[in-house]
Amino acid sequence: MKKDRLKWNRRHMQRPAAEDPSKIVAEYASLAEPGRALDIAAGLGKNALYLAQNGFTVEAVDISDAALARYAHAHPNLFAVCADLDTFDIAPGRYDLILNIRFLHRRLFHQIIDALAPGGMLIFETWIRHPEDPSQGPACKDYLLRENELLHAFLPLRIVHYRESHQVEGGRPALMASLVGIR
Repeated sequence: MKKDRLKWNRRHMQRPAAEDPSKIVAEYASLAEPGRALDIAAGLGKNALYLAQNGFTVEAVDISDAALARYAHAHPNLFAVCADLDTFDIAPGRYDLILNIRFLHRRLFHQIIDALAPGGMLIFETWIRHPEDPSQGPACKDYLLRENELLHAFLPLRIVHYRESHQVEGGRPALMASLVGIR
């Protein structure tokens, strides 16, 4: 855990804080009833802060205490939680909205579904293993989805949006999966 925290602290200290939320969050978060939200692997907090500014009470979870410190007191409805997502458990039935953007930990899939309150919404977007170009996206295959994997993992939800598409991430091409589902 300490090694991961140090790695992410270094990365987040070098990055400027983004002002705009992820496109998928800006597009779909307004469909969720404002209430309790969870931002998994919140990083520098652009999505968590966006939700807090739009009426949600947000728990922003990340392993990087340096990243969380940059925005922990930016809004009274934003609560920073420093935790290792390898061991963090999500409380069932607690959230009206869950975000999982640019992060993949398959052990959390069932917990995410169970953590949604009835009518709660999930917004999930991350990288897919590119069949022709393995250099796209993260280097470790553990952090890459297979084609349609995200869709199949969240079929217990009513799927509002699903897409696999080519995007540009940090100036590099990437294959992404995007899902919005309601419990």
